[in-house]
Amino acid sequence: MKRIGKIFIGLILLPLAFSILLSVFEVLWYIIKGYKVTLYFILGAVLYVLAHLFFYNFSRFYVMAHEFSHAVAAWLCGYKVSGLSVKSDSGEVKVSDINTFVLLAPYCVPLYSLIVTLVYLLLVLFVDGAERYGSIFSALFGFCTALHLMHTYKALTETEQSDISRAGGGIFSFSLIILINMAVILALAEIYFPGIIPLGSLSGGIIKRTIQFWKWFFDNLYSFSVKFLAGTGEA
Repeated sequence: MKRIGKIFIGLILLPLAFSILLSVFEVLWYIIKGYKVTLYFILGAVLYVLAHLFFYNFSRFYVMAHEFSHAVAAWLCGYKVSGLSVKSDSGEVKVSDINTFVLLAPYCVPLYSLIVTLVYLLLVLFVDGAERYGSIFSALFGFCTALHLMHTYKALTETEQSDISRAGGGIFSFSLIILINMAVILALAEIYFPGIIPLGSLSGGIIKRTIQFWKWFFDNLYSFSVKFLAGTGEA
């Protein structure tokens, strides 16, 4: 897909992405309101934020997840993967080819949150009484999700990422990153505290705001066109 096409898709997705960002505050409110169920998730997230700000920011762990996500995405696409290396604040993985999925995978998927959740589900499926460890895994889920979100934000705002430009530019990439992150994190959250976040009404609100934006946009575009044509005597 040509870059201009990705920019066009990004512009179309941008109102949806912005609406999803607004919904983050709704999600936080539901999590806080349902603290009796989400308490350990909240504690895990807060613990990470405090550790990141005052003790250790887990940058090597993020870099490891970042490069591993590139590698897994490339492998899923059938590309050859070699030479994965990780340093404290940088890393590298060699792949035989790239596409948008390979480039953006680390920013879109909270890898550690996904791994923690998969381990928890396997324990519930194959180990009797594993549900009693749900609080521990919920805390780990909160910790890992905060790690992913804070480092992703830092990576996208503090340094220029070649992945973003190669994937199709900021508008296209950021729209996809916001959209996929929200979808994945909400899906994982539903496993730990089902029903706390009303996904139906939340999705409805996102869609409604997006439709309202496009209605406003086209109404104003039409009004502008009429006034412009009238001013040129062509109306």
